[in-house]
Amino acid sequence: MTNRTLKLDIHEGTWMVNVIDRVNDDGVYELLHPNKEAQVEVNDEKMQGFEYNITAHAGTPFKLLLDDTVLAEGEVPDDGVARGKGVL
Repeated sequence: MTNRTLKLDIHEGTWMVNVIDRVNDDGVYELLHPNKEAQVEVNDEKMQGFEYNITAHAGTPFKLLLDDTVLAEGEVPDDGVARGKGVL
């Protein structure tokens, strides 16, 4: 296990980011508004995923990073909610 920094670069809004590391995830969000940065444990020997929900004004840019690696980036769409998921 390695400690890494999960960071959300955004100027306004609310958000939740969950790192999923097992089938029955505990449901605890690793990054929750108003925090923009958190330490997470990453296991390089097994697959881990993430999911995020961001609510902000349409067009608000955001970038989700794990240390210096960009996991997701874009702008909040017209409905004001950006959602996504991926693999670490």
